[in-house]
Amino acid sequence: MLANPHPTLHAPFIESWFDTNALCLFSTASAPSDQCREWLLNIESLTERLTQQCETFSVSLLGQHTNVSGNAIAADELALVAHDDDTCQQLVIREVVLQGDAQPWVFARSIFPVALTQGALHEIGEQPLGKLLFNDPRFQRQPFMVSFMPPESAFVQHLLIQKIISAEVLAEHLRTHSGIWARRSVFTYLEHHILVNEVFLPGAPAYA
Repeated sequence: MLANPHPTLHAPFIESWFDTNALCLFSTASAPSDQCREWLLNIESLTERLTQQCETFSVSLLGQHTNVSGNAIAADELALVAHDDDTCQQLVIREVVLQGDAQPWVFARSIFPVALTQGALHEIGEQPLGKLLFNDPRFQRQPFMVSFMPPESAFVQHLLIQKIISAEVLAEHLRTHSGIWARRSVFTYLEHHILVNEVFLPGAPAYA
């Protein structure tokens, strides 16, 4: 179980995102392993892949809030999901941790119009969002962007402070990896955009 089930929302989330073509520009020391790269670029359902890697898969809901002030969503996130001034006042921020055999593997942050909570995403609760997105052909995924975070980055420190990851697990991870990788993509649904960010936490199968 996570030690703190209700972390405070933060802004910005991750400051630096880049196109997947830029992965070839990373130095050997910081580039993702072949295994990690495959997980970052894989277009299949992440939920399904993680389920296959463990005996018990679970979702821990950290929080789901409607953004009313604009300060819990980074500007680049807002640009990907909002289409007008009204939309930015009607966005849901949902944060969960995907766990395999009770170990935190992926931190997921999704942003979508509140209107979807009355329709396609009604009563999502602790269901994995990916399961709903991949089971409905009306959701269409756009290309990935990726991000690399060294251990001193603000968001990695946030994960430690909120006890989503432990200092011991991070230290073990850094023996063979130089930081933490994340990816994000937008799903389109009718006129709506759903932003899905996925951070591969230390100990996740992506780093095996």
